Amino acid sequence: MITLSDFDPEIVARYRITPRRLEQALRYVRLMGEWGRLTLRDIAVGGYYGTAALLHEIVELDALLSRDRQLLGRSARQVRLFLNQNPDAHVQALIAEYTYLRRKIRQVFGQDVPIGALVQVNASRSDVEWLIESDAEVPVWEPTAHDLKSAARWLSRLRELGKEMPR
Repeated sequence: MITLSDFDPEIVARYRITPRRLEQALRYVRLMGEWGRLTLRDIAVGGYYGTAALLHEIVELDALLSRDRQLLGRSARQVRLFLNQNPDAHVQALIAEYTYLRRKIRQVFGQDVPIGALVQVNASRSDVEWLIESDAEVPVWEPTAHDLKSAARWLSRLRELGKEMPR
């Protein structure tokens, strides 16, 4: 069972994630089919890595619900279509997720990894394209081979921590 105690309390407080909002985010993810199953797996890791995945969904869902309060009552197909019609919600969520991951890698491991490298090794190809096509000022293109290797290593280490959250 996924509970709020599985996640970074700083993010839970800052984004006012209540048990109800957590359940809404999980319901939203379940509506996404195969992609949603992968995201649920990431959220279930808990700790900092799971917090990043949950943060993405909270930010995205907040943006979408501000435009359609009844979104979670719609069909899976309608929800996916609505997301595709509102790419800025997904871009905002990606920025929040990867900014958080970068900060936690710096805090926990003392490593400064470029956001672009984190995105390139952890996000889907379509996520990278959405960022590039957006007006967001996120340097996602052309990270060095060293940066990509470093990003993969530190993301893996963060994931391996599971629910453990060293300060």
